[in-house]
Amino acid sequence: MLHLTIFLILVIFVCFYYLCDGKPRNYPPGPPWLPFLGCYLTFMRLRSKYEYSHIALQELTRTYGPILGLKLGNQKVVVISTYDLVKKALRCDEFNSRPDGFFFRVRSFGKRKGLVFTEDTTWLQIRTFTTRHLRTFGIGQSVMKKQLMIEARELINHLQEISEHGAISMDRAFDVAVLNSLWFMIAGHTFRYEDEKLQQALEVAHDAFRLMDNLGGVVSQIPFLRFIIPELSGYNELMKILKKLWSFIDDEIKMHESDPPPDNQPRDLIDAFLSKMSKKNGDEDTIFDREMLLVLCLDLFLAGSKTTIDTLATAFLFLSLNPEWVKKLQADLDRVVGRSRAPTEDDLPSLPMIEAFLTEIQRYLIMTPLGIPHRTSKDVFLNGYRIPKDTNVLFHYHSAHNDKAHWDEPNVFRPERFLNERGQFSRNSTFPFGLGKRHCPGELLARSSLFLFFTNIVHYFDVEISADHSKPDLKFHDGFTLSPKPYYLKLTKRSDLND
Repeated sequence: MLHLTIFLILVIFVCFYYLCDGKPRNYPPGPPWLPFLGCYLTFMRLRSKYEYSHIALQELTRTYGPILGLKLGNQKVVVISTYDLVKKALRCDEFNSRPDGFFFRVRSFGKRKGLVFTEDTTWLQIRTFTTRHLRTFGIGQSVMKKQLMIEARELINHLQEISEHGAISMDRAFDVAVLNSLWFMIAGHTFRYEDEKLQQALEVAHDAFRLMDNLGGVVSQIPFLRFIIPELSGYNELMKILKKLWSFIDDEIKMHESDPPPDNQPRDLIDAFLSKMSKKNGDEDTIFDREMLLVLCLDLFLAGSKTTIDTLATAFLFLSLNPEWVKKLQADLDRVVGRSRAPTEDDLPSLPMIEAFLTEIQRYLIMTPLGIPHRTSKDVFLNGYRIPKDTNVLFHYHSAHNDKAHWDEPNVFRPERFLNERGQFSRNSTFPFGLGKRHCPGELLARSSLFLFFTNIVHYFDVEISADHSKPDLKFHDGFTLSPKPYYLKLTKRSDLND
């Protein structure tokens, strides 16, 4: 009897493995799978060795090819590399769904809410609402340019003030300016640099991006571990972070609820959403509830500011290690802008080298090497491989930006690659904001913020490595995105500037 029981358990186990846990037919090649774990241990070993997820995956593609088939815990994952394949797949609707699972739901109260991780008609309605009202309240309008100039001036004043007391922690120098450039459209106001509540929320936001990887970490890949090792799995820390961020956003919504706009004319995106909630008139409006508003604001707060903050911090980290570029860019600004005023967005067409420099920073030191994960909406074939419905897909943007078949000497930092024979800027299909229907809806604001904050600092300050701190290096925190580790620079106001 005992032998029969053991035999039946083994039969059930084998059947379960082959029916639910085995490799699908014609699945892309990858490392061998273990029952329940898949190739998670292989991936974690490589990640530990190379320190970064995208480098670990890059090593696997060297063995198995540019379309890599994995299983991480309970998730089937395909990683697509090389410039041409990434571009091709991003333009296929079949690849443009979003993952579903514990991590992607826990951040939105166990449901599918918000903008980033919803799909189908829900995503379309929320994206349409968001893009329309962000345009209404600023994006692409003169009010956005005006607000960005205000934030650039406030940033320069803030940096000047703290530079008088010593070196500046540049990895966190841009938090408030970047968030404010978005927040005045979302919530109708901006924050002061000394706002303690905001600083706490920003600190938590940085922690959130470092805690989890692009697929939600082990709590998403092996969800039951949160019950066994809630601390080691990161679950407890994740919930602490989410509760703090929910509270911050909820307070903003409560302020709008207690102070409705006069004449019911929305002042910002939150007002517009609350107005739509109060006028529900059919099934199509049922998704517009308070939870959806909270998660939408959370998505915009995190995704709308983090990469721009880190790209700016990384640009100045690179400048500190390559001071010859500071002089080149300052000479360009002096020639176009002069010494009696600040740079504006209207100067951008006359500063092709600066635009090329920033684009090369985003190619050479991409902060989102794996982007936001996608999911297949149905079975799809790519280069002869079958990728089943509901497979999570990672686009290896780092690979695309370093593909020798597309880029000449990709390992060399050379902004001139984005200038044509007449010296005019020509963007050569980098992917810092994604591609296709899932591309970042805030791209225009992000590009404008990046240009304006960067040029104002280069124009007003000389940039040096602080003698009182260790020399910075191009090492980053790995996580959902890459983010610069703490580093300090000495900013000295340029003495020949006429205030």
